[in-house]
Amino acid sequence: MKAFRLAAMIAVPAALLLSACAGGSSGIIGGGGGVPGQQANVRFVNGEPGTTSYDIYFQSNGSTPPSSPLISGLNYAEASDFKPLPTVSGSVLVQTAGQPAPSTGAHTLTSCPIPQFANNTNYSIVIATAQSALNCIIFADSNYTGSANQYRFHDASPNATAAIGATLAHGVATAPGTPGASTFAVLGTTTLGTVAVGNGGATSFPVIAPTTMGTTTAVSFAVGPNSGATATAQNTLDASALMLPGSTSQPNAGNNFTLPSGSYAGASIYAIDCGTGTLPAGSHCVTGVALIGVFDSH
Repeated sequence: MKAFRLAAMIAVPAALLLSACAGGSSGIIGGGGGVPGQQANVRFVNGEPGTTSYDIYFQSNGSTPPSSPLISGLNYAEASDFKPLPTVSGSVLVQTAGQPAPSTGAHTLTSCPIPQFANNTNYSIVIATAQSALNCIIFADSNYTGSANQYRFHDASPNATAAIGATLAHGVATAPGTPGASTFAVLGTTTLGTVAVGNGGATSFPVIAPTTMGTTTAVSFAVGPNSGATATAQNTLDASALMLPGSTSQPNAGNNFTLPSGSYAGASIYAIDCGTGTLPAGSHCVTGVALIGVFDSH
């Protein structure tokens, strides 16, 4: 088993997180409850290989089961935009797309207990099998600092953690990147996010801080084993493969890191499990791990 570089990555109680850019629409949707005027912003990623799509619901503790999904038809390897949710504890309910809503009494694929969200804070929740169950892998996403060439890297691949090591080194290679061949500047490392099901109601998550790339030209995001300041890429994702949230549209024609037109602050990269299911164009499945990327709206 290869060792990976361990860099500064912390998990802190949700109440201590930095306030974040709001994402998605302006009104709180789903779940009910909470304090008027307070909301968190949550993105969902389908990281479960072989799935077609999921409907995702949120139910606050003590409320009636929801009848309308927060996210409809989220396909494998796609990421939603950030959605506003009330600052309450509750459950994320995952259902096969198009199946009856929880309000009908229908069985859902999984119910992930979620602690109270912090006000004005961003979270990423990746749906994937972890600890032998379909699970929610949770991250807290810190604010971008204003640089136009920043990204946030999330290890949401239980397969990578099991097969490769406890951490993933990440950084930037010269695009087009080649898995197993390209070398990259190691800019940091991260560990698998906090799993919700079977974790005793954990209330702290890895805080994913923005990483500055240092360049916007010929950018390929990469992960691989630690070998000091540089490493050989196990897998790569060219900047041209970055998607708009909620779709597989890839607006960057080349491999230069350019934010698309609109209110975008950077890009989030996710390492997810792979093996079955269609990946977006430009993503590679290497030893059970793939990289996908999505632009982050304010």
